[in-house]
Amino acid sequence: MKCSISECKNVAKNPVKIGFKEIRNLCEYHYDLFNNRDEKHTPNFRTASKLKEK
Repeated sequence: MKCSISECKNVAKNPVKIGFKEIRNLCEYHYDLFNNRDEKHTPNFRTASKLKEK
């Protein structure tokens, strides 16, 4: 069975309940993205002057 994401051609590994009736089969990569969707990511900012010195 293929992943439910239309652009993905990988094999589905985990079914995920999206809504009340909808269940999608996701590959390992998209399953990890789905599980970490609420995680907060802190950005790394660098000044342009430090990038120019390299």
